[in-house]
Amino acid sequence: MNIEKHIGELLYDHNCVIVPDLGGFVANYAPAKIDPSRHSFIPPSKNIVFNINLKKNDGLLANHIAFSESTNYPQALKYIQHFVDNANLQLKKGSKLKIGEVGTLFLDVERNIQFEPSITNFLPDAFGLAPFYSPAIKRDNIAKRLEKEFIDRGAIPVQKKRSNIKRYVAVAIAAPLLFALIWIPLKTNLLKDINYSDINPFSKKEIINPEAKTVAPILNNDTTVTKFVTKDSVIQPVALTMIDPVVPDTTAVAKNYINLNYKFHLVAGCFQIEENAVKFVQTLQAQNLSAAIIGQNNKGLFVVSCGDFPSRKDALNELDGLRKVQPNAWLYKN
Repeated sequence: MNIEKHIGELLYDHNCVIVPDLGGFVANYAPAKIDPSRHSFIPPSKNIVFNINLKKNDGLLANHIAFSESTNYPQALKYIQHFVDNANLQLKKGSKLKIGEVGTLFLDVERNIQFEPSITNFLPDAFGLAPFYSPAIKRDNIAKRLEKEFIDRGAIPVQKKRSNIKRYVAVAIAAPLLFALIWIPLKTNLLKDINYSDINPFSKKEIINPEAKTVAPILNNDTTVTKFVTKDSVIQPVALTMIDPVVPDTTAVAKNYINLNYKFHLVAGCFQIEENAVKFVQTLQAQNLSAAIIGQNNKGLFVVSCGDFPSRKDALNELDGLRKVQPNAWLYKN
């Protein structure tokens, strides 16, 4: 009997799971936080701790085992007692006891039970979120930047100062020539027949070939195209109507909601943007998996399901097989 598996499943929906005569696993909500020393960003999660004083049977674990394994309550208690006896025996030998995806129990030098939690995040609303690191940006202080700026500057060479004198001489020579080029045409008829629009690079020019049948169409603000046609050497506009193109809906295949009357779903992912959820569904369907969006959870995330079942037992029977291709799949109760 895999008692560790049932403990992990209950921690997704409950904040306390008691193993009679051993202790209780308590889940506390931890908000998202930033670790400035390690430059890491940690998403919200459930912190799992072990309380050795919680040994009284509250019936939660036994009822879950009886329902999942199709057995009765007394038989489920026997399974739990056998697990506890074996756990105490391994701890006394100095071995570490791994509780599935929950964590590891072991004895310290003073023979007290200690618990080391795993990295599994049992908070359904934070499914798929993982910690990430952003290294610090290295910048020079102001003193170093000023020192570098003055070091890079060099003295102005003497030749550069002399070049300014040559520049003034060139301007003095070119000024009379420029005046003559402007004054002489103004006193004569040289500029009389010049079309100034021809020398303006920003003026609009329209060249129409009288032998052409049509001129390029012009698109208006509405759905009408004006086409110019030459008739008897006269250009006449003709209005043509355009039809807006129909864009197919590529997301329709992923928005088909499956049977929402079932309470238990095998969730493969949750997304804040619906378009990402649609692409994930299409990827799963390409892998011959039955997938669809079943709606949004209380955090507004779009939930992608790979199966919906009327009972927890039916869902758990398919969960192991799904995790072979989707290791992060988990059971969600609607």
